[in-house]
Amino acid sequence: MRRGFLTAMLVACLSGPVLAQAPGSAPTPPPTLSRQERNFIAEALADGMAEQALGKLAQDRAETEPVRRFARRMADDHGLKTDRLAGMALRHGIPIPRELGLSARAHMSSLRDTPEEAFDRRYMAAEEETHARAIKLYEAQAERGGETGDFARDALPMLHSHFEEARGIMAELARGPAPPQTQAPPGASGSSQ
Repeated sequence: MRRGFLTAMLVACLSGPVLAQAPGSAPTPPPTLSRQERNFIAEALADGMAEQALGKLAQDRAETEPVRRFARRMADDHGLKTDRLAGMALRHGIPIPRELGLSARAHMSSLRDTPEEAFDRRYMAAEEETHARAIKLYEAQAERGGETGDFARDALPMLHSHFEEARGIMAELARGPAPPQTQAPPGASGSSQ
């Protein structure tokens, strides 16, 4: 009986390093990602960071409540998505950008310089276009397997929802009053009396 106990203890001690890592040892590296998967994470991470920043800008600049609400949702939803992507990036040794990319910074600057009366329409048009592009990127990734494919499949319903909401808000803005334009002087109407 004592010999069986000692054998069991010996097996447990010898198999311990195989089953669990000792404290202070290096963690088992995650499965290697393809270049395409690494590029997807980097691009999706940069896009998510840009969406957060644009959402915060639009919350401050938007004139209508639906646009402010949408912008708040973009900052929140893309913040959660970006956090998950950052976790993947860290696990796989993919650099996390510390600032927005060149095109995102240019877009932010352009929106900051947009006159108040045109901001909502311009922001929403950009959001509709951005989400259409993101849906294509994520659909292509969702067809692949692995961690990035799973992530893309999980994120697609949110992206589709954002796209449809952006289209709806754009339609509302188009039905609303047009931004102020220079008016013709009184009496300069096209009809003659």
